This record gives sequence, C-alpha cells and structure tokens, in this order.
Amino acid sequence: MSDESKELGNIGIEADGSSNIKEPIIIKLSSYKNAKFIDIRKYYNESGEWKPTKKGITLNKAQFEILSKIFNDRKNDIDLWLKEE
Repeated sequence: MSDESKELGNIGIEADGSSNIKEPIIIKLSSYKNAKFIDIRKYYNESGEWKPTKKGITLNKAQFEILSKIFNDRKNDIDLWLKEE
C-alpha cells in the first residue's frame, strides 16, 4: 500500500473552492507507512491551493472508535451545551 489520502468532506469550503470561514476543516482518510488514519485538520489557501496547518488531529482506528463512542454516548450533553447561550 502506498501513502495515499481520500477526502471525506469539509467544513467551510464552497463548491467553487472558495471558503466561507477563515480556516476551513478538511476530513480525510489517509495512509502512511502501511498504517491507516483519519485526519481532521484546518487548512489555509495559498495561491489557490488548500494546504494543511498544524492545527488538527490524526486518529488511528482505536482512537477513532473511542472518539466516535464518546460522541454517540454523549450526544444529548453536546446538543444541550451547544444550545445554551
């Protein structure tokens, strides 16, 4: 397996490639040295090309499963927190 990545989606990048927030977030599946990861990272635009910042997180399978379980188990708490003003 070669090092590769596949974008799953983004937050803040329009269909035309422009952004509607300062530092959009791109979610990717990636591999490096035969290991697979999920990368969630902020990006910046340099000369029309989106480049990653150091601001982000790369998760392996076990870490993603734990994070996913926390989000699923605590969805109500998260929703209530985000609704509060």
